[in-house]
Amino acid sequence: MATFFDKVAKALTDPLTAKEKESGLYSPPSPPRVLFEGTYDEAQDFLSQAMQVTNCRQCPIAKYTDGLPVIIPTEEKVAAMMTGTSHKASEVLSTAVASSATRLAGAQIVWSTQYNCTVEKVAVCAVMAGCKPQMMPAALAIGVMGGQTNNCPGTSSDAGYMFVISGPYAKEIGMNAGQDAYDVGNLANMTLGRIGAIMSVGIGSCSTGTVRTDGGNCLRSVMFAEDMDGLPAGWVTLAEEATYYDVTAKKAVNFTRKDSVVGKIGTRGSMVQLKHSPGSTRALQSGIGGFARYVLAEMGHPELENPPGTDKYIALNPLMGWTSTVAHMDQPGGRCFLVDPNVAQFLVNAGFKAKADIYQWLFDTYFVTVAEYRNMGWFSFATNEGKNPEPLTGKSYNDLGPDYKLHAYGNSPTGNCIIVSNGFADENVYTIFGGRPQTSPIDPWR
Repeated sequence: MATFFDKVAKALTDPLTAKEKESGLYSPPSPPRVLFEGTYDEAQDFLSQAMQVTNCRQCPIAKYTDGLPVIIPTEEKVAAMMTGTSHKASEVLSTAVASSATRLAGAQIVWSTQYNCTVEKVAVCAVMAGCKPQMMPAALAIGVMGGQTNNCPGTSSDAGYMFVISGPYAKEIGMNAGQDAYDVGNLANMTLGRIGAIMSVGIGSCSTGTVRTDGGNCLRSVMFAEDMDGLPAGWVTLAEEATYYDVTAKKAVNFTRKDSVVGKIGTRGSMVQLKHSPGSTRALQSGIGGFARYVLAEMGHPELENPPGTDKYIALNPLMGWTSTVAHMDQPGGRCFLVDPNVAQFLVNAGFKAKADIYQWLFDTYFVTVAEYRNMGWFSFATNEGKNPEPLTGKSYNDLGPDYKLHAYGNSPTGNCIIVSNGFADENVYTIFGGRPQTSPIDPWR
């Protein structure tokens, strides 16, 4: 603080300059459509240039890209990308569906630095990311959500973003929803995962260390597909859980299994992986093995392998691990769980015939006290030092008392979300501290 004190004091006390006295609304100048002319190698060098940023001790930060080499967006390549959508290049990006009675379809998307975004600009970013024309509808749906981050200028804390596609469109473009869906190797997953970051920098001017002070997050540039084939019978897709506003009916309605949406998962800084070795987890099916013995010990019967009635406790074991997420909380709130098909089936066998049953179980089972919440990092910021009203009671947190129990998994069961993906022979649960994803429909952008 001492380093900047004299500069801040001088800036606050010096008379205003003529420039500082100017008033009126700021209208940012439109950037030139053609950024650079030259050879392919010269263009790659131009787009790869970096600026020295003080906040990372004069390290170089990419000025136009996400920091990786890109496909040069020539006139020909952008024109080819535009064949992936029926929308015109000059069309300004806007909401494709109504999200509420006041946020209707056609509302223009204004990016963080007050720029509008055209369909052609999204096509440019899609080319740079390495996308194919058939991926253009998903790229536009991501653009409607502001790309990766749109908290610029400002601080984004250490929040990261993951993207998921739910619906038949994922198979159309060859996405991976199975083994290693979160890992490298699949063209659609990798290129679409990258486009949000390129949009944030290239369209939103969100440059790290200059207009964005960001703690950084490892969960960036990740795109995967929901495993619709791995969903247990009776479980709905993410698309079917997502809603839009029906203007005629004047109410929120759900998308269908035939619809495709992009989900934007805000990680809010952290994720917990609950992974059990295959041998232990598969022992749940027979009632023997390490996990079975753990459950029996919890029940007070460590000497028994499989007493009557133990089966339901053993089947519930994948859920038991979720209790550890309460200990890792930075504040109460909804969670997004990424589970593989094996774990999903364990949950069905335990009696959770629908996702909604699990959401309700989490809501009814786990609590944190106000005193515990006060010791979590976000209490002061989120509650205005306890002065704000608690949503379910209407009373301030300060008036509730230290022993009052708050729902650990949010103020509503539907604030939680389960997405089935990444299946093969694993038994994994990833808990993301961000709640239900924001969704954007893909089909209107075809």
